[in-house]
Amino acid sequence: MHWLRTQVERLHGLAKERRPFLTAAAELTAATVRHEGVTACFVCHDGLLVETAGRAVDFEALSAMTQQWLVAGKEAAATLALGRVQQMVIVGDEHKLALFVIGPLAVGILSPSEVVLSRVLAS
Repeated sequence: MHWLRTQVERLHGLAKERRPFLTAAAELTAATVRHEGVTACFVCHDGLLVETAGRAVDFEALSAMTQQWLVAGKEAAATLALGRVQQMVIVGDEHKLALFVIGPLAVGILSPSEVVLSRVLAS
């Protein structure tokens, strides 16, 4: 099974158990940046950083913007009847940011634009 999918499903299963959930989120953050092609990974709650790993120009800004993107994404998903937001991907000329909503947390994965995250996070 796909490594990232397994990790996300595990976190969803732990979402109601605060301490194991936060421990697993920290482990996911550290493990994600060990994959070739991943620049950084972070976990945030309501725009506030919970965990970081790797290199990012400004984790605080990424976290704050994640909150704004998720609010906009949830509004768009409701308007378009898409269902609950599970993930978003923002691709720029230089970098891409994949965001995953897991319980009360958001997980962000930053990589160069050309990296195919589904491949590098498969195993």
